[in-house]
Amino acid sequence: MSIKKLGISIALSGVLILGACGEQNEGNESGSHQHEEGEALHALEVELTTQPGPDELQDGEAFTIEAKVTHGDENVDDAKEVEFEFWKKGEETEEHEMIEGESQGEGIYSIEKTVDEPGIYYVVSHVTARDMHTMPKLELAIGDIEETEHAHDEGHEDSHSHGEEVSGHIMMADTVKAGDEVELTGHAMNGDHPLSEADVRFEIWKEGEEKHDFIDVSEVSEGEYEASHTFTEAGMFHVKLHIEKGELHTHKEKILTVK
Repeated sequence: MSIKKLGISIALSGVLILGACGEQNEGNESGSHQHEEGEALHALEVELTTQPGPDELQDGEAFTIEAKVTHGDENVDDAKEVEFEFWKKGEETEEHEMIEGESQGEGIYSIEKTVDEPGIYYVVSHVTARDMHTMPKLELAIGDIEETEHAHDEGHEDSHSHGEEVSGHIMMADTVKAGDEVELTGHAMNGDHPLSEADVRFEIWKEGEEKHDFIDVSEVSEGEYEASHTFTEAGMFHVKLHIEKGELHTHKEKILTVK
């Protein structure tokens, strides 16, 4: 074989080898992308329980509320937010207590509670992780409660399980700086499911003043609504999330400090 033909043969071999490597890399990248997409298909799951169990809770005695957070087969120990909303039957939304959950490892976040009076109580765990949000709700019968009252309540207050109760949650810092643009995020849920295509607005006003600003939002993902606002002066401000869809309506309020 002449030197010229030998050079052409070597060059062609090099092209074939590079081409094969390129196909292999593309295959790996494609496989990796598909794997990531497959992971994204997993829902964020939250199992809400109490220790001791719901049938053993007594007024005046401490108990633990736990949220077990998983994504696919993986425990989620790096959740962006886990808050427990706790209230007694009949209390207004503004009276609900918000408590930040503490990570216990293995995907478990918990708080400890004690109530002074027997009655029907509710807890909602607001969990944000892996760019998803979920708000499971649990009804607790604590102490000596009339069985008939409990049965009536299951058919009335706990209507979220039938898709008839809408709830909301505001995500933003408790303290912000005047002059900075602040991102406002609201989550709307119908029972345990995101509420999409709802009429959602933020209402903002300074403590003691009559002027209220209403801010329209954009739905960035199913049940998640965002807007931005700049607080021009320092003081205490109220931020209220309004959610409406058909006959469904609720609101959630948060107070923050602007420095």
